[in-house]
Amino acid sequence: MKVFLLGALLFSQMPRISLSVEGADIHTVLRAIAKVAHTNIITTPGVQGKITVQFSNLPWKEALYALLETNGLAAVEEENLIKVMTLDELQQLRTTTQLTTRVVHLKYAKAEEVAPSLEGLLSDQGTVKVIKRTNSLVIRDSEDRIEQVVATLKNIDQPTPQVLIKARIVKVDRKTAQELGIHWLAGTQDPTQPAHWRAKVLNRAGTPQGIFSFGTLRSGINIDAILTALENEEKAEIISEPSVIVSNNETAVVLDGKKIPIITLDLAGNRVIKFYDVALKLTVTPHITPDSGIFLELHPELSDLSGEATAAGEPIILSSEVQTKLLVQNGETVVIGGIHRNKTGEVKKGLPILSSIPLLGRFFTYTAHTMDKTELMIFVTPVLNQPMVSQK
Repeated sequence: MKVFLLGALLFSQMPRISLSVEGADIHTVLRAIAKVAHTNIITTPGVQGKITVQFSNLPWKEALYALLETNGLAAVEEENLIKVMTLDELQQLRTTTQLTTRVVHLKYAKAEEVAPSLEGLLSDQGTVKVIKRTNSLVIRDSEDRIEQVVATLKNIDQPTPQVLIKARIVKVDRKTAQELGIHWLAGTQDPTQPAHWRAKVLNRAGTPQGIFSFGTLRSGINIDAILTALENEEKAEIISEPSVIVSNNETAVVLDGKKIPIITLDLAGNRVIKFYDVALKLTVTPHITPDSGIFLELHPELSDLSGEATAAGEPIILSSEVQTKLLVQNGETVVIGGIHRNKTGEVKKGLPILSSIPLLGRFFTYTAHTMDKTELMIFVTPVLNQPMVSQK
C-alpha cells in the first residue's frame, strides 16, 4: 500500500484532461477523471460536497492531486485502484494498518550494503534495520511490502563467482621457449578490445631492464605435460606453481622471491637492518564477462639488486613492471615472457691421462667458455570456480 499526499510526484507521460465545472458534485468530477485515466477511483463516506474546478490539458494525476489538495482530501493507491478519503480518515488508516516484522538472514551479501537499496520498496511506515553481528535485516512493514522486499533479496543475496588462478613460473631454455607453440600478440590497452600487447619496460633506475611479452597458448596444448617433459629433458625448470582462488573483481597476488636483509646506517650512524623484496610479483584481477569469458588485469613486477649503491650506502633496487588487460576464455593459458637471463661460465677440459701428467699436463688441457641463455616465463591459467550454493 502506498500513500500519496499533497506533495505527490507528477507524471507528464499520462493522459491529459481538460475540465471546467462550477458547483459540481465531487463524485461526478472524480468519475470524469477516472474515465480519462482508465483507472478505478472510489471514495469513503466522508468525501462529500460540491467543487469548482477548471483544468486545461493537465496530466490526469496532477489534476487529481491538485483537486485533493484544494479540498483537504488525500488518496491511497493500491495496484489499479485509488481510494479517496479525508485527511482524518487517512490518519486513522495509518494507525490501524497492521504492520508485521520479519528477520531476514543474508548468506552472501553484506546487510549494511543491501539495506539502503531496500528503502524505496517500503511504505511510508516501513523500516529496515541492520544487525551486523548476524548479518541480518529486520524489516517492519505491511505483509505485502515485506514479501516484495524478500523477493528482491533473493535476487541480491547470491554467491559471488570465483576464479581459480593457476600460475607456473618456469625457467626455460631460450631456444626451447620459441618452440612452445605460444601465440605472441600485439594490440592496445583498450579494455573494450580482446587484445594482447607487447610493452617495453623501464626500470626505476632509468635504464632498460627488459621486454615483457604477452601471448596465449594455442588451443589443444597441454602445458602441464609439456613442462613436465621439458623438465625431464633438463630444458626447463619449474620454479614455482602457486594457485589462488579469488572472487570476481577482486585482486590476487602471486609472489615468488625473498626478502634480502641489508645493513645500512641511520642519520646517527647506527647500524640498521632493512629488508628488501627481491622477487617476481604478479598481481591479477579477474572480471567475468556475461558469456563466461574472463577479462584479466595483469601487473607483473620484477625486482633485483643492483651492484651499485646510493651515496648513503643503501642498495639500488632495479624494478621492471607493466600493466595490461587481456580477454581470455575459461581455462585458456596466458603467457608472460621476455625476462631473459644470460649465465656465463668456464669449464676446464683435457685429454684423458695426458692432462694429469705433472708439469706437462697443462699442454693437454684447455678452458671452454659456456653461455647459458634462459628465459623466465609465467603461465597464468584462469578457471571459473563457481561456489556451491547451499540449499535450505
